[in-house]
Amino acid sequence: MNAISIGPLVFDGARFAAIVGLLLFFVVTEIMARLQKSDASRWAGCAVLAWIAAARMGFVVANWPSFADHPLDAIKLWQGGFLPAAGWAGGSAVFLLALLRRARGAVLPLALGSAAALVGHQAVIATLTRPAVTIPDMQLIALDGRGVQLAGRERPMVLNLWATWCPPCRREMPMMTDLAANTPGVEFVFANQGEEAARIMAFLRDENLPREGMIRDPHGRLMGALGAVGLPSTLVFDAKGRLVAAQTGEISRAALTRMIAQATGE
Repeated sequence: MNAISIGPLVFDGARFAAIVGLLLFFVVTEIMARLQKSDASRWAGCAVLAWIAAARMGFVVANWPSFADHPLDAIKLWQGGFLPAAGWAGGSAVFLLALLRRARGAVLPLALGSAAALVGHQAVIATLTRPAVTIPDMQLIALDGRGVQLAGRERPMVLNLWATWCPPCRREMPMMTDLAANTPGVEFVFANQGEEAARIMAFLRDENLPREGMIRDPHGRLMGALGAVGLPSTLVFDAKGRLVAAQTGEISRAALTRMIAQATGE
């Protein structure tokens, strides 16, 4: 999986690349601002805010069916979901405003900062690229004690690694079980990591969640087999068992729907 762990902190690969790009942008614009003795730092802050707002709005509009019944999800930025093309349009608007207002001291820092951000982002993405991953040929345990084989189902699969002690896992579970019930033709498997059946069933009962698709991975073997470094981890496989998309950390309905579309070819 494309994720990175730094001490106790775990970052999804795409989010870590975005953080690196953002830091490079601020560092380069700040250095240039000091060299030119300009107010480029203020313009840089405006450009970043415009990028984030535009990228999020673009993502929400592009995935409106997923937000229509849950409009408040649009403000849950921690779940991810940004449209880079819309973000760059928003950032470019600030750049053009700087030109129109003849803030020449901000133009070069913004341009160089943007270039540094792009290079840094792409370098991290290239570094985190992993070999092809397939569904492990592994037998796990259903809540009633039966053996459950993951591989060979010949259907697209959403595999969620989770635990009851994990707050993001608990937050996203109602959405994921609802999506599972309303996405025909796609297998949803919720592989609990390291907990007893009684604890899992108590959690499901307390939260009024279904038991369908819930299995146990008592020794956390899936995390090692898939290269997962944190919970929750959501992986989407196509009908041939090949990994097509993955995210570490809490996921939104819209982002998961897009990942499923990649697996099903829709």
